Amino acid sequence: MLKRMLILFLMVLIGSCVGGGTFLAAYEEQPPDKCFTLLDENNNVIHQTGSKVYTGDEYISASNGRYKVVEIIGNTARCKYQGEEKMPVLSYDKKSNAWNFNSKVQPVVAGKRPTVAVYHTHSDESYVPSDGKESIEGNGGIYDVGQVMANKLQKLGFEVQYNKNNHNPHDINAYNRSRRTAASLLKKSPDTIIDVHRDAVPASQYQAQVKGKDVTKVKLVVGRSNPNMKSNLEYAKKIKSVMDKKTPGLSNGIFIGKGDYNQDLSPRAMLVEVGAHTNKKEDAEKGISLFAEALPTVLGYSNNPVNQAPAAKKPLSGSENQAAGTTILMIVIVVAAAVGGYYLLNRGTNK
Repeated sequence: MLKRMLILFLMVLIGSCVGGGTFLAAYEEQPPDKCFTLLDENNNVIHQTGSKVYTGDEYISASNGRYKVVEIIGNTARCKYQGEEKMPVLSYDKKSNAWNFNSKVQPVVAGKRPTVAVYHTHSDESYVPSDGKESIEGNGGIYDVGQVMANKLQKLGFEVQYNKNNHNPHDINAYNRSRRTAASLLKKSPDTIIDVHRDAVPASQYQAQVKGKDVTKVKLVVGRSNPNMKSNLEYAKKIKSVMDKKTPGLSNGIFIGKGDYNQDLSPRAMLVEVGAHTNKKEDAEKGISLFAEALPTVLGYSNNPVNQAPAAKKPLSGSENQAAGTTILMIVIVVAAAVGGYYLLNRGTNK
């Protein structure tokens, strides 16, 4: 009996920490007509999302108000206002010809071409007005949005690793399957890795006009159940700050949800929602193209055309290194537990 309990414990521990399994993924998308609505204390709608919402989830609005989910009733999430979120302050310094975060100059250096990795956990996601239906097995309209992003990043001087692996079916285990893709992409040490999705809410939640163009807004999603959460959130806040400065109206806020979305693999892993199934794909493509323009500033690179000298890889900050180290420590603990369990099992057998 003791042996069976020990084996079960080790399987759960290893599966949840190493596999990034369903314990951490916790992503459940609602049917298109049953999205979650977030309300403030005065019953004002502050956000809608196609992802399942849990008590403890948080949302930083487009205007930087932070809300925390305190109660779930059906598909309604009641939230408590936490105050205005302190965001990185972005300014341009003419003397150094560089953008500053909180008066600290972002280093822009020449050298190795910066790299962005792109993939899609939900390979079927599509846009009804353009694709004809919300889901296309293995060849969703989301790939067209990802391709536009990849093309724009290349024009900005980035090297792009665009992985088009199919991770269907669209279920809670999709993140387990896409984890292998993300891990493979990270072996090449990209500066950031982005999982591109679309939401499942009414079109009005994302439709906008930015720079005179009809576009969909872009929402950032951070998983709160991973050791990199603090670094992932700071990274998301930097991206939003740049979007607000360069392309006002493009951001649809930051959702901090239960799960990890494979963001435990990197402090610069990000999930983005580009419009919803109810929006036109063409508007989503314009939205993701504007979103791509934020990355050179966020990552500390100049907007070098492809034919100019590309920028060198910027090292991780101290907090990012600490978060990455935490992930490694977790893996070491799991391995040690497995070895210890194996020893105990064999010792019991020898007796």
